[in-house]
Amino acid sequence: MSYTREREQFIETMTRHGLPLDTTRALLRAATTLQRLAELACSSEAADRDRIPCPAIRRYVFRNGDGTKRIVVSKTGKPCICDRPNDGHEDIPRIALQDWQATQRAEKTVPAGWRVITQGDPRGYVLRVIPPTYAERNTGRDVHNLDSIGVPSGPTRLHF
Repeated sequence: MSYTREREQFIETMTRHGLPLDTTRALLRAATTLQRLAELACSSEAADRDRIPCPAIRRYVFRNGDGTKRIVVSKTGKPCICDRPNDGHEDIPRIALQDWQATQRAEKTVPAGWRVITQGDPRGYVLRVIPPTYAERNTGRDVHNLDSIGVPSGPTRLHF
């Protein structure tokens, strides 16, 4: 199925479930962004080498009078993305932070009662939406087996 047809079908489905058109378009943009980031994370070694500190901490580097460095670490109040929340924070790939930020933007666009599910595998739908009407049919199901609606992503235009 072509992207245009899949996109139009998604817009029609979301409209039937009562999601506004601007929110639907924001989800389509988020899906394309998350797809591009997932492809880069899976295909590029440079994406893994470009590392930044975990957003939960901030490092300050000071120079002492004798020229030596002194590093001071403070907490920022932002969530830990490095999977080591017990003060053992480590550097993370920059692309992981961008992926987390895109997911947060997608979650903020949907109204209350709706859920957004993301996955980092670029081979399927990277972004899925669960309307409130699906809550009853998802009760008792595993997290990886929820009924949801896949958000089609546009062409990423990445060439390797």
